[in-house]
Amino acid sequence: MLTSAFLNTAIGQLYRDFEEDKIKNSLSVEHLCLEDKTLLKRVTSTAKLYYKDPERMQNSINEILGE
Repeated sequence: MLTSAFLNTAIGQLYRDFEEDKIKNSLSVEHLCLEDKTLLKRVTSTAKLYYKDPERMQNSINEILGE
């Protein structure tokens, strides 16, 4: 059973330190159910957006939360 919290920590943060090609060439994912594949895709998409411009993304999050 996968959770988004686990995937954000285990996979999402890789996008902070490594290029997408390096991650894709270094990891393989097998035997996931459709729901978990969807979750993994969402986490990786969000991580790529976040680490592309973390300050901008954090400002947007703060604005949405009213901080």
